[in-house]
Amino acid sequence: MRVMQIIGNSVVGGAESHLLDLVEGLGLLGVECVVVCPRPGPLTETLTSRGVPVTCLEMVLPWPGDEYGLDWSVVERLAAHLQAYRPDVVHSHLYPAHLHGTLAAHMVGTSAIVHSAHTLVVRAGDVLLSRLTTVRTITMAHAAAQLLVHAGVPHDRITVIYNGVGPEHHDSDPAAEQAARATVALPRGPVVGVVSRLSPEKGVDVLLRAVPAVAQAYPSLTVLIVGDGPQRAELQRLAHTLHLGDTVRFLGTRRDVAALNRLFDVFVLPSREEVCPMALLEAMAAGCAVVATVVGGATEVVAHGATGWLVPPDDATALAIALTELLRAPARRVALGQAARETIRTRFTCERMVRETWAFYQTLLAAHSRGSEEQEPLAWPRRPGGHQRPR
Repeated sequence: MRVMQIIGNSVVGGAESHLLDLVEGLGLLGVECVVVCPRPGPLTETLTSRGVPVTCLEMVLPWPGDEYGLDWSVVERLAAHLQAYRPDVVHSHLYPAHLHGTLAAHMVGTSAIVHSAHTLVVRAGDVLLSRLTTVRTITMAHAAAQLLVHAGVPHDRITVIYNGVGPEHHDSDPAAEQAARATVALPRGPVVGVVSRLSPEKGVDVLLRAVPAVAQAYPSLTVLIVGDGPQRAELQRLAHTLHLGDTVRFLGTRRDVAALNRLFDVFVLPSREEVCPMALLEAMAAGCAVVATVVGGATEVVAHGATGWLVPPDDATALAIALTELLRAPARRVALGQAARETIRTRFTCERMVRETWAFYQTLLAAHSRGSEEQEPLAWPRRPGGHQRPR
């Protein structure tokens, strides 16, 4: 089996980590993978270091209103790349890759076309592509599937495959944890942590607004914010405005997240939007007590009071109460952490995610070989003497 993975970003966040795990796992199953990224970056560096062939082709064209544009010249270049490589499966991740990659794959008649929906955002293009091409969509939670169906994507073109995490997040590494503790130089006192892209939908500002109330009960509190993003400077200004001082520390991007998760007394996911968040799964795999918001697929991962604590989004007061109560109850934190680890071990492993995706590919290829697909590739119009650029 030959698979071309196309992704609409070159940093390493949740979707990109998912792709790295998928490519590595499929390789162990004998699947040959190549990857197309928009531009050089941390993701391309990681893929190249692992021996995965990478092609860079810019396909991310931001438009006003959180929308993305279509460049027909990109579709044609991707189509040429597909004709040269001739994959059995084209699998896109993130909307710009879906928009260009799905059209290119359908244009050349690729046997199986797949898109992974990594967010809860549903665009008109998601519906149009599901109706005009043979693409099948993988969602990481039933919450995302319901949104797509409500928007008009046929339910029989959607499959739910939950994210999963690898053994490095399950297994303790005392040396790595000691090194992480030394680099962070933690003082004595409770530690609350968040691992997140620093952007509005992640709700880190809500956590900052909750910190003063928690710090009043626990003056020696330390809050570690791991990650980077476009909102970092704004969040640092908010922390300064709230007089949080040394209580909150911005660590930036780290490669030792698995070790850091074991330093947290409580892990927080204060998001306004999530599907099946990798950061949450990783913290739970480490046996960390977690507090998450009632958004998207988070409620499909965390059972309130059993494997974690759930609070409403955008509610700093509720978040502060949950953190304070868990910090006050060490035995309860341990019990929640143990239950969380067992949940991940049984339901959210990387191996399970890879095998379900591989089986899904095989199902689509078998259906194609039986001639079950009724749609034929569309005859896309070309502008004489130039590229077609739909607006």
